[in-house]
Amino acid sequence: DFAIHKAIFAALGQASRRIWITTPYFVPDDAILTALITASLRKVDVRVIVPRKSDSKLVDLAARSYFPELLAAGVRLFEYGPRFVHAKTLVIDDDIAMVGTANLDNRSFRLNFELMAIAYDRVLTEALARAFEADLGHCQPIAKKGRLKFSRRLGEAGARLLSPLL
Repeated sequence: DFAIHKAIFAALGQASRRIWITTPYFVPDDAILTALITASLRKVDVRVIVPRKSDSKLVDLAARSYFPELLAAGVRLFEYGPRFVHAKTLVIDDDIAMVGTANLDNRSFRLNFELMAIAYDRVLTEALARAFEADLGHCQPIAKKGRLKFSRRLGEAGARLLSPLL
């Protein structure tokens, strides 16, 4: 639902301390991508946990096409490893928490019938922050990489072109 997109976008723009996201499918549109980069550039602690390997190779390629831009802006990215991460959570500062069925992708925002609970509650926000920190114990940081092989760059670029449909 587009209302979820607007709520997330507005909350990202208000963040002053932290934005911590866990999502199995990370294919942000331009507005969300810009909001994350802008937040990081204004020194908000932006972290994103994604699965090391999702159940869709195409989504994996599309997601990874965004990583260089995010890393260059100071966003910290992590791959969750022991199994597929299916949590869909967002922690903003100390008092905004979101949890629900929506991934950070266009399908969730515009095609599927997704739900997100938005709580303005310090107790819930702190509980989700602790869960996020615990999940980081099962993650490997994603680092800036040198130039990728042509086939990989082509695959990521092609998948990114399909991002509005993913």
